[in-house]
Amino acid sequence: MEFKDVETARQTYYEKLRNGYLITFIVTVVLSVIILLISGSGSGIGIIITLLFSFIFIGGIGAIITSFATRKEATNYRHAYKAYFIERNLAQVFSNLSYSHEKGLARQVLSDTGMVNTGDIYDSNDFTSGNYKNTAFAQADVHIQTEYTDSDGDTHYVTIFRGRAMIFEFPKKFSFKLELVGRKFRAYRVPGKDKTTQRKMTKMSTESNEFDHVFKTYGEDGFETFYLLDPKMMSRMIDISEHYKNKLLFGFIDNKLFILLDNGKDSFEPPKPSHPIDEQAELAKVASDIKVITDFVDQLSLERKLFK
Repeated sequence: MEFKDVETARQTYYEKLRNGYLITFIVTVVLSVIILLISGSGSGIGIIITLLFSFIFIGGIGAIITSFATRKEATNYRHAYKAYFIERNLAQVFSNLSYSHEKGLARQVLSDTGMVNTGDIYDSNDFTSGNYKNTAFAQADVHIQTEYTDSDGDTHYVTIFRGRAMIFEFPKKFSFKLELVGRKFRAYRVPGKDKTTQRKMTKMSTESNEFDHVFKTYGEDGFETFYLLDPKMMSRMIDISEHYKNKLLFGFIDNKLFILLDNGKDSFEPPKPSHPIDEQAELAKVASDIKVITDFVDQLSLERKLFK
């Protein structure tokens, strides 16, 4: 895959998309005029209402048809972009790499932690796994929505998490469970008893007022918790959490560190097809997306003996 192949796929997609919208516009205008003549709306307000309704209804149907008609081109563009910009650059940073833009992180994985409300609608893609500095990881984009009904009986969906779920795996198995919840993390499920150990998770305080202001700490074992949360580690976690506006969740479970980053973004996504791709800008964007993964390993020193 070369850059010119990505541009060719983008152009093909955009041209068909543009033609589809142009046809939709022409058909919408013609049908709106016909409807206006048939309805006989004589007043200025009547004309405006008729035209507005026609444009919304007919234009909406046309947009849906155009979207279906260009699915093949959209898929080809997405595949070309991912192959050239994502897979190639991931392979330069990580060993034992596995990447799929269609596969995601299974809902059950997060549900089984007991930490996360996986909502009513769960969607995940861009699954990536590999090794960085001898630390095994897996990550994916995740979007979680909950359903609620308002006082008028209308159903709405609210996003409670949109970002990344990352899992770092270690040879060492922790003999305790520890959860650190950023103050602005929305999808947290307040813990009860651990399903496996049946030990109750309790809210804890540390020796750092600053840390306790940034995180709510829940754990099973005070001694081992404080062994893990030494002053240097707490300082690093504070810096990272503040960088991401305190929308983070850390969970130490068995031999894994779960990190959920609610940054409201999808990673590794192609730009809209309406303009030529700036190759260097896209490479920089992809490097930034990859750096999110490596930064957690680097800044928390996950390769330390403490985790081995």
